[in-house]
Amino acid sequence: MKKIIFSVLSLILLVVFVSCEDSTLPDLPDMEESMDVDAFEISDEKTADDSDQTHANDSGEPADDGNETNLPDDNPTENPDETPDEEEPEPVIKSAHLLVATVGGYDVPMSGHVYYAENESLTDGLKEIPVEGGMGSDDGADLNVAAFADGFTVIGRHDSSSLYFFDDNFEFEQEIKVKPDTYINMQDMVFNPFKNEFIVSALNSDAFDSKTTFSNKIFIFKKNSPETAATLEISDNESASPAKMKVVGKKLFVALQNLENNTSAKGEIAVVDLEDYSVERITLPTTNPTGKIEYNKNVDKNHIYLTTTGNWKQGDGALLQVNIDTYEVKKVLSESEEENNILDGDFVDLSIADNGNFFIIFSNNILYNDNSLLLYKPNEGKISKIDSGINAFAANPIDYSSVSGRVYYFVDEKSDTYLKALDSESYEEMKLLLDYGPAALRVKYDYK
Repeated sequence: MKKIIFSVLSLILLVVFVSCEDSTLPDLPDMEESMDVDAFEISDEKTADDSDQTHANDSGEPADDGNETNLPDDNPTENPDETPDEEEPEPVIKSAHLLVATVGGYDVPMSGHVYYAENESLTDGLKEIPVEGGMGSDDGADLNVAAFADGFTVIGRHDSSSLYFFDDNFEFEQEIKVKPDTYINMQDMVFNPFKNEFIVSALNSDAFDSKTTFSNKIFIFKKNSPETAATLEISDNESASPAKMKVVGKKLFVALQNLENNTSAKGEIAVVDLEDYSVERITLPTTNPTGKIEYNKNVDKNHIYLTTTGNWKQGDGALLQVNIDTYEVKKVLSESEEENNILDGDFVDLSIADNGNFFIIFSNNILYNDNSLLLYKPNEGKISKIDSGINAFAANPIDYSSVSGRVYYFVDEKSDTYLKALDSESYEEMKLLLDYGPAALRVKYDYK
């Protein structure tokens, strides 16, 4: 059937077609393009050149970089013999499953579907989970997927206030409406284990009721009483739109889009304490973080990573590294406006494999439907184009599994869309034809 292109930012992307000289890397098959970039070391060490770094204090303002020296405390503890509290052991992954949401069309009412591959087994294809009446809204369908310890949720986005909950056995459980009859354009959802509550982000304000503005707020509710959903303001900027979120320890990182109605040269991340819901803010050197907030503790336990598009087709986006404790921000890669540069375009999303390689969704030629999958090897300082025809407009277009080592993403071939699974070590791939348009994919982990 005819495929519908989905735009996360609802912007028209017109990127000039470019091409690079062909070259190949000896250890990678079928490389179409490659280029050397400055080697990037994943570590805690502060770089000598901090021109691309942004620091934040507790108020979210740039930190004072004066000459004040912090001296060590001569008496670090009142009771030196006291045994410090032991850290809780990190959960151990038992298994992983693949979740895929599709839609019949952005403007096709209640056309949402959700599928799964238990233990990531794709031999027999994807299995659909029936939901009576479908998912989405009476005006169309646009979905995302969120996973948590006891199940997962399909998120109704544009024109929908519904969350569809599924249990650990891949069975539909219940539908919950957040702010019924209110347009909030939900983007992402996480679970707060410290308060047994769910948190939802929503893009833009209530477009259909000028008296009610939720733009710079997130929603917090308990599963058994969603009608009492509270809001938490997470930015001083009223036009800031909470988008993708990530829980790391006791902190929730929230990417904020649409600052100053897209005219701001800076971006922002809100950091929410999951125990008391206090909020800090991190200033970013580029604006409009569009992709997921990526965190792979097996590669770098001290930093999160995210992509920002800046303004489309302006060459002002970047791949950023953010220290989860100090909130220092560093540009890892920057977009380029240089002709024939592999980074002439816009960053969209990324996943980080356990071997330290970055897999990046990049929109560099939307005019000819040639969005790319880029492979960035920080230790080698090289970035290469390894796949094309990528569908970059799903709510979550790429994800990585630490169990199988696969990278999952969507690929368009003429009028068909495929789910592709790429082995991050061998680069062997397999693909499955989808019956409907891609909406989102997610790897769900079960823990021992």
